[in-house]
Amino acid sequence: MNQLSKVTASLLVSLPMVTLLNTASADANNINFLTISDIHLNTKQRHAMQIDPSSYDAHNDMDLVTFKQLAGLIKKNTGPDHLIPTPQFILYLGDIVGHQSSFSKLFQNREKFVTTNQKEVLSQLQQTFPNTPIINVFGNNDSLQANYGDYTYQNKSPYSVALTTGFKNGFLSSGTRCNTQTTQATMPCLATQNTEYGFFSIKITPELTLLGLNSVMFSPEHKPNPHALNSQLQFIKNQLATAQKNNVGILIAMHIPAGHNVYDSSAFWQDKDQQQFLNTIAPYHHQIRGILVGHTHMEEFKIIQTAGKAYGEYFTAGLSTSHGNSPSLKLYTLTKSKNNWAISDYTTYQVHKKNNTLELSKYYNFANVYCKNLAFNADINNCLSHITFNMITPRYTVNNPNYLNYQTKSPEAFYVPSL
Repeated sequence: MNQLSKVTASLLVSLPMVTLLNTASADANNINFLTISDIHLNTKQRHAMQIDPSSYDAHNDMDLVTFKQLAGLIKKNTGPDHLIPTPQFILYLGDIVGHQSSFSKLFQNREKFVTTNQKEVLSQLQQTFPNTPIINVFGNNDSLQANYGDYTYQNKSPYSVALTTGFKNGFLSSGTRCNTQTTQATMPCLATQNTEYGFFSIKITPELTLLGLNSVMFSPEHKPNPHALNSQLQFIKNQLATAQKNNVGILIAMHIPAGHNVYDSSAFWQDKDQQQFLNTIAPYHHQIRGILVGHTHMEEFKIIQTAGKAYGEYFTAGLSTSHGNSPSLKLYTLTKSKNNWAISDYTTYQVHKKNNTLELSKYYNFANVYCKNLAFNADINNCLSHITFNMITPRYTVNNPNYLNYQTKSPEAFYVPSL
């Protein structure tokens, strides 16, 4: 492992490998970016993934044929004057790899299984979005060691796998690095990274930074590593303190959300880890523009409550459908006002199968549904106090006609209370 891998959040100061920010659907005050999560590819799977399943099915992972069909469908519908406006970057929110490797005796070589599927997905994403930077966040199924395992295993990691697929940096495909000459035209750019534990910071604009976290280490299913945990918490604190000093907004991206599952009230994180995380971010809540997550495969969001502000933990439903959802992806819109960026809206897209044909369409816009008749100042977090759990439950399975009523046994988990 090189020296950079051993240094927590070391500053990258090399000259930027310039990749112009895609401005086809942006202006100086608006940025669109696409989020995709939970592809769960299994190239060994021989049966086709059900697009609109009738229930949860752990064996209903993404097969290669269906994945390529979905990628082609998304590409066909993305661009100027298309259903999906041109995104300035792609944010992948974790779990590239199929569930099969967790329990099937057919896949004894986990490292090979994980590597094969990661290479296939990352290569396909680059073909689908050839001129668009891709940001890659770590999910629990992406560990080469085990499900919920470490980011790095025997000097190999999703970072090193990404480099073999054409990524110029394992977290940011373009490899563009921030320096003193960096402008918004050459962003997103990588500012800091920890390649051993899998977290990083990327500047989206001079006034907005994205923190990519490894939230797998917070899970009860993960073997505790105090050094990794403390390294990441210190990284978060340092990034937020710097953002506060410079009046920079922060987006947090991670795979496993904080809080509890509305399905059965199970905790996504260790209680003590969640307390430490919430205590770390609490003094800086005015800098946080939102938290972007995946993992549950559901079309949902949670409200994180603090003393001075409520902000959303916004989920991207899975492109794969083992949890009973129909395939989905999101387009976020960031808007700048008075030198501050905020999430002004997001659009959720749905895929269904009709007459044996895959169809991609818009499902809904957040602002149209939840901010209607509100003066929310182009910040969807300002709408959260008007939203109840019952308002969001009909959308959990992404309008899946075969599984419309998702079981939500723990509505109190809609909130992540401050401590």
